[in-house]
Amino acid sequence: MRDNDKKKVALFIDSENISYKRVDEIMQKLLDFGEVCIKKAYGDWRKENMRGWDEILSKYSIEPIHIITGNVSKSNSSDIKIAIDVMNVLYGGSMNCIALVTSDSDFAPLAQEIRTRGIQAIGFGEGKSRDDLRNAFTSFEEVGKQEVKEDLSNNRYLINLLKNAVESTMDDEGKSMVSRVGLWLKEHYFKTASSYGRDTWGEVFRALEDVFEISYGGKGDKVMYVEYRPKKPHRRYLRR
Repeated sequence: MRDNDKKKVALFIDSENISYKRVDEIMQKLLDFGEVCIKKAYGDWRKENMRGWDEILSKYSIEPIHIITGNVSKSNSSDIKIAIDVMNVLYGGSMNCIALVTSDSDFAPLAQEIRTRGIQAIGFGEGKSRDDLRNAFTSFEEVGKQEVKEDLSNNRYLINLLKNAVESTMDDEGKSMVSRVGLWLKEHYFKTASSYGRDTWGEVFRALEDVFEISYGGKGDKVMYVEYRPKKPHRRYLRR
């Protein structure tokens, strides 16, 4: 795949305001957005409640940034360091998507600043996240949810909609980055994966693997691509 088609993502995790148990889910969701080139997690790693992070940081090669809090409030330590590192990435100009993992509404102004600079701001947080935080991002993904998911295999309208999206964004090999498909659907049909009971478009495509073939590319094969290759014929309801 062409390098200039890959969205480059910088990930910053506020470890004191999110459970380490959510990281597997977050990393899976990020496959839909592009290649995660920068991965950092912030916290006072001496604390007892941070011990569960060791294994997950190693698993995903996430750089741990140690914040010595002492008598200093958390908002004057981790928050400031995250903000500085995010701004350095913005000034560097090499990333076109920044993901913040936090349930702390203090990060809402930072998310808004990212967006004003023309960079996609993706938020990940738990159900306790306030609306002002959720609305500050380009998109906000709630993690830790459990719900009964609709069977999409017989949704012909959705299948034809996705077919059009893939064909409109595919490269010379007939494949399209899932992140580009999602942006196209949002722009042309105001659709998101949540419209179909899924958190990401990657989950939608995984539910339709009889119709769409999924592959991975980019550094470490971490960027999700999709191709329209039905294993059985589907009637066409949607005209281009």
